[in-house]
Amino acid sequence: MKKDKLVLLTLCLFIALPLQSCVVARPVAQPGPNFVWVAPRTFSGGAVVPGHWVYKGKPHRNKIWVPGHYGPRGRWIEGRWRTLKAPRKNAVWVPGHWSKKGRWVDGHWRTR
Repeated sequence: MKKDKLVLLTLCLFIALPLQSCVVARPVAQPGPNFVWVAPRTFSGGAVVPGHWVYKGKPHRNKIWVPGHYGPRGRWIEGRWRTLKAPRKNAVWVPGHWSKKGRWVDGHWRTR
């Protein structure tokens, strides 16, 4: 009887341990109010975007939230506030975003 329990326990662990990698842990510390956690995702091309915080609150004057993203050398850059100063009077800020291929497109100014 003890041998059967040991075999059953070993079999359960063998099945359950690989499933542990499917669990996504969200960081405990939220950067501030009005932030939403975006779970990690994989694009169709195979690019993996780790989980990150996105600001969904009211816009701050002359500031934007830059979500976490991979830098040009493949290093992960944490999300942060960025101060903006328009280069021209009618310029509009286009926030950084993930392309359909899973690449980060930096935010930039666009003139109307």
